[in-house]
Formats: sequence, C-alpha cells, structure tokens
Amino acid sequence: MNNFLFLGGDMRSVYAAKRLGEHFDCFIYGFDQPLSVLVPVLREITKFKSLVLPLPACRDGLNINAPYHKAQIPISIIPDAVEAGGTVYCGKACPETKKICRQKGLRLVDYFEREELIIKNAVPTSEGCMEIILRERGRVVFGSQVLLTGFGRVAKVMAKHLVSLGAKVTAAARSYADLAWAEIEGCTPLHLSKLDDYIEKFDIIINTVPAKIISARNMKKIKPDCLLIDLASKTGFEDGTNVIHALSLPGKTAPVTAGYIIADTIMNILEESGNA
Repeated sequence: MNNFLFLGGDMRSVYAAKRLGEHFDCFIYGFDQPLSVLVPVLREITKFKSLVLPLPACRDGLNINAPYHKAQIPISIIPDAVEAGGTVYCGKACPETKKICRQKGLRLVDYFEREELIIKNAVPTSEGCMEIILRERGRVVFGSQVLLTGFGRVAKVMAKHLVSLGAKVTAAARSYADLAWAEIEGCTPLHLSKLDDYIEKFDIIINTVPAKIISARNMKKIKPDCLLIDLASKTGFEDGTNVIHALSLPGKTAPVTAGYIIADTIMNILEESGNA
C-alpha cells in the first residue's frame, strides 16, 4: 500500500497530510512544534513510497522550503526520503529538484501544474485579498472603484466577490476574449492600452498579471490614498514602494482549505493512474 512523507512546508502541508491520511499512511517531517494531534511526526527521515514537497518546493535552489523548521533541509536529501522508483509530488518544481529526480529515477509530479488546483486556489486567494482590503482601508467595499489588471482565474473569482459586494469593478486586459468575459461578470471592460486615461479614478488596484502592467507614468496619476495590491508572482507595478505584495495568500489566510486542495489534487492524480 502507498504511504507518504510530507517534507517541510507551512501549515498547508500539515492539513494536506491530515486529509490524505484518511486514505493512506501519512507522516510529516520538518516542523519543530508538536503536531501529533493532526498527523504523525517523524524525527528521522526514512524512505517512503511517495514524497510530498511543499508549494513552493524550494526558494533558493538549495534547500526545501521549511519555514517551521530551525535547521535547513537540503534538496539533496530527497533520495533518502523516497524509495527507488517512487514518486515525488511538489509545487513549482525548481531545476535542482528536477535534476535530482531525473538522476535517481524518481517520478516527479508537479501538483501546481494541475488545473483543478489552480482554479480552487483562486477562492482562498480572493478571500485573502478581501481581508487585506478591509483591513487596510477601514471602510466597506461597497461603492468603491476597483481596477483588476488581467482577467485570469484569480481575477475572475475576485470579480465575482467584488461585484457581489457592490464594488464598481473595471477589468483591464489585452485579450478581447478576456474583456468579453469581464463584461459578462458585471465588470467594465478596459483595454490595457487605454489604462493611462482612467487610472486616476480608482480607489483600489489589484494586479494579477506577472509582468509590468502599471508603468511609472501610471503610478504618478494614481490617487495618493489608492490601495495597491499585487497578487502576481512577479510585480505588475513599475514602482512598488507603496504596493502590498500579497503572495501565497491561500497558505497564509486559509491553510486548512489550501492543504485540503493539495491533498484532493494528489488523490485525483492517484485515481487517474489507478493507484488510489
């Protein structure tokens, strides 16, 4: 029977192990605080059939992302934690992780590439962003002029939440198909080429595009009290001085939900391969 070791990560890993533990033997390593009430904790690494690395798997190309562990966990330890021919699940696999798995003959599965995970993650990301808006502005969203740059998965969910609360939402994108979807969702569509003509009217600007969307020229026109939030992995603002970089919101604001999403995605992968 399959078993899993969750190595490093934040509380998402804990709750993912707890959820997947309903079907398989799951253990966790890389947490200094006691978590045995949620999932069994290992003190020494042993080999498992499957290894689950966090999201992201690593940040520096050398060590596994383990913010709750005092000591570093080098990526080179991966072969010591998974049996020969076993599977390594991870989020945003770095080149070093890919290289180790390739050299050791381990199957590597990047669960962050799964569409269902990305779609479901958009909900806690949106709700986490709403929490930032309410906290930072100290006023209701109703009636606020909000600009969303980009209209991908996260922006679509953000639009639904904002419109339902009575915000006046403008969605800026380059794709006319995205602008059509934005209009259907109750937003005012705006082509990015025309952003400079309207940017001074917004109370809140939320970027979801991992590219420079808001130019230095745009930044000069933005209202002084406008709240700027960046949800993208790469900033969309030319000048990020007053920007709130809200990365990894699912793990920060809804680790239980985000962990369950990871576990459910791994279950989907197993069912597709006939190993559930």
